[in-house]
Amino acid sequence: MSEIKQAGIKGYALLGAFIAILLFLFLVIYIYKANGNGVPESPDLYGYLAESARAVLRA
Repeated sequence: MSEIKQAGIKGYALLGAFIAILLFLFLVIYIYKANGNGVPESPDLYGYLAESARAVLRA
């Protein structure tokens, strides 16, 4: 009887680990895709915004 009980605990542990890995992968992929949405096509835009912010702060 204890062998069946241990096999059940091992099965739940493996299932939990599998679900945890899947959720982690979904989270990593979601963050990776969401990070690409905020990147402009021309990176010069950020340089221009930074320079204009410095000019405003100096005045």
